Amino acid sequence: MTGSNIVTDETSRSILVVDDERGFRDVVTVILESQGYQVHQAHHANDALGLLDETTPDLILTDMMMPEMDGVGLIKRLRETPKWANIPVVVISAYSEPEVQENAFAAGATGFISKPFSASELRSTVGAYFTEN
Repeated sequence: MTGSNIVTDETSRSILVVDDERGFRDVVTVILESQGYQVHQAHHANDALGLLDETTPDLILTDMMMPEMDGVGLIKRLRETPKWANIPVVVISAYSEPEVQENAFAAGATGFISKPFSASELRSTVGAYFTEN
């Protein structure tokens, strides 16, 4: 993570959660909203891209395995689009094999959390993107 990815303006702490499992999105949303973040949800990558036309979050959390376009495809699209290219993207996936993580980072992910994870791990990982150096 580089300094340019860290957001310190408390009024702009918004997060987009992209996962095809509604229950997972809802749990992550409850955890993050309890920390004061504004959370947007997208069911899949194309849904996320549509939402990004309306709002620019400070951080994106995405699953790897989704219908239509996987997490790597989403990250590549983000990195190719200038207005989204610098948004930090953390992959959250049950597929945590080294090659999966390598593919995510090669596409431009800035972090990786393996499922299952604890609420404190999620809060800590997300919080690091909103902490001053």
